[in-house]
Amino acid sequence: MAEETKHKIDESLVKRFTIGDMKAFDCIYSAFNHKLQKFIFSLIKTETDTEDLVQEVFVRIWENRTKLREYESFDAYLFSIAYHTTMTLLRTRVKEKQYVEYVKSVQVELDEAEFIDGFSRDEISEKLNLLIDQMPPRQREVFKLKHFRNYSYKEIAETLGISVNTVENHIVKSHKYLKENLGATYLSVLLFIHVFIVSN
Repeated sequence: MAEETKHKIDESLVKRFTIGDMKAFDCIYSAFNHKLQKFIFSLIKTETDTEDLVQEVFVRIWENRTKLREYESFDAYLFSIAYHTTMTLLRTRVKEKQYVEYVKSVQVELDEAEFIDGFSRDEISEKLNLLIDQMPPRQREVFKLKHFRNYSYKEIAETLGISVNTVENHIVKSHKYLKENLGATYLSVLLFIHVFIVSN
């Protein structure tokens, strides 16, 4: 089992999982637990909630294992469930300041948040890189530090010698720019960043 987790989850492993193979489930858990922790924490910012949500995600995929058909996109399926589960909790806490400020910073309207399927990694990566390259230099630098290297606002400010407010302004503007240019695929691209860039 340890050897399996060193490699990308393959179709045969997922098929075993869908028929109730607990060893396959354990392997999937080992392969994705840490990535899910990082991904959900990046959205919700609290360790206790992150741990609870990760467990909830694994319970959900186990309960719905027989419905899974797209074996090759299992990782995207898993992270889309994590995203929706996290957004559900955020909706229930939308009146709490820390969540309001977070949502505001990334310009996400929770009532409209949907994960969009049907885009390959190469297509998303190509479009994302093109749009990032067209950002103003400092905005691009801030965006990459935040989303590609998972720096906090304070760390970005210290690294670039600018204020935290300036960092926040750059992040808000960069997300507004992406949302304007990506439309309905905007949230898919954010998910792509966290799954295939930050989480790796």
